[in-house]
Amino acid sequence: MASMKNKTRFVDWANIEGDVLRCIADMTNAAWDLIRMTAVCRSWQASLANKRIKFPICLMLTEGYYSKEHCFYSTSEAIFDVLYLPEIQGRRCWGSPFGWLVTYALDFETRLFNPFSRTKIPLPSLNTIAEEEDCSLGELFMYSLRKLILCTSPEESDCIVLANTSDGWFFAKPSDEAWTLIGLSDHNDLDDAIYFKGNFYGCLHTGEIVLCEATHPKVVEFAPPPPDLRYFYPGIIIKYLFGLGGNLCIACRHVDTYYGAVGFVIFKLDMDTKSWEKIYSLGDRTLFLGNCSTFAIAAADYPGCKPNCIYFSDDSPLLGPTTRLDVGIYDCQNLKLEKQSERNSDFRVRMKPFPKSKDGRNLLLSSLSHLWIIPFPYHH
Repeated sequence: MASMKNKTRFVDWANIEGDVLRCIADMTNAAWDLIRMTAVCRSWQASLANKRIKFPICLMLTEGYYSKEHCFYSTSEAIFDVLYLPEIQGRRCWGSPFGWLVTYALDFETRLFNPFSRTKIPLPSLNTIAEEEDCSLGELFMYSLRKLILCTSPEESDCIVLANTSDGWFFAKPSDEAWTLIGLSDHNDLDDAIYFKGNFYGCLHTGEIVLCEATHPKVVEFAPPPPDLRYFYPGIIIKYLFGLGGNLCIACRHVDTYYGAVGFVIFKLDMDTKSWEKIYSLGDRTLFLGNCSTFAIAAADYPGCKPNCIYFSDDSPLLGPTTRLDVGIYDCQNLKLEKQSERNSDFRVRMKPFPKSKDGRNLLLSSLSHLWIIPFPYHH
């Protein structure tokens, strides 16, 4: 009897059949469970070598530019992981769907950085842009440089980064020696830009779309703004460009000066007629926007993502923590906004998409920068 108990208790898990192990792995979508499985022993690691791990999309948080610790909140497992990243201390960062950050420092040094592999890829210095804009180093760092947009994966030969500044927009590849000017004074009020089907498209504050062919960097008018934008809501309307089902789309974020985001409206552009159609659903897609490259993904490919929803973060957190936290999820089907509660305010929302723990909430409230990033993106 004792012998039977011992045989039951001490199972040699290393000898489990590979097919059985892979069936078990197929039944879990938790990235960390799969990582733990591969760490059990070499035979398990070999059996799962071809298993693609679907890492959840993360919200990266930091308490300040000079903090070395950065917190990554998993959308699927509702857990916080802290990474020690001195490589981006004192740098402004923008997220991307490719597992990389675009970072910029006061010395004009710009680079791509993968916070998970710790790989760095240099980009041309931004001092040439500072000369074009006739501004000081500090002004460029805090105000003039609005956004660095990673358009394509650094693992591809045509990797391109767009720089959106207060006086124009530029682009560069990691192999370039300098940033290439796309447009200055005539088109100096971009809300967002995208590399779409081989060309650059920009969206002005007015909602007008401008085009720049990648081979001939000259900005031309492409499409009028979506109809009746100014009648939707009073306050600020921030616009984001993204691709959806092969179409160029625009998401309009309606921002109240006190409450932050209060709603979203989405339009699809007919590239031939240059006309807009309002769309009411993202289908099985999820849209991420804010302090990052705007991107839409198939929700089923990323555990924890809600389909037909917009995940948003603070768009330009330049001056440090404020009393207004603008991070949450917008459901396009029922038009509901799930949002973290505000600090020092009586305003409350019914649903909270982020953890209620004291540490998690305090970090969200005190964080200087919130951005979306996909660790090790999953490819079909």
